[in-house]
Amino acid sequence: MKIKELRSITIMVGLGVALFAAGCGENAPCNTDPAQVEAARAELRAAEQSSTAGQAELAQAEQDKAQLEKDMAALPDAGELEAELEALKKGSGR
Repeated sequence: MKIKELRSITIMVGLGVALFAAGCGENAPCNTDPAQVEAARAELRAAEQSSTAGQAELAQAEQDKAQLEKDMAALPDAGELEAELEALKKGSGR
């Protein structure tokens, strides 16, 4: 039994050392081109400006929609208009 325990402990310590050694490797060199970074930043700024403009357009469209709905609510009902038309037709002698 002691040999099995000793073997298990040895394996665990060996795995721990292997994992520790693998984690302490040298960092890979950075292959990013500064021009790519600047291009990405410019693209981000353009997207943010476009988003801001889109939000302003959306707000204006929502205001326009609210105004149209208000105007539609003020219009008379179709049934009322038809009744008024019939009354006008009868009054004109048709």
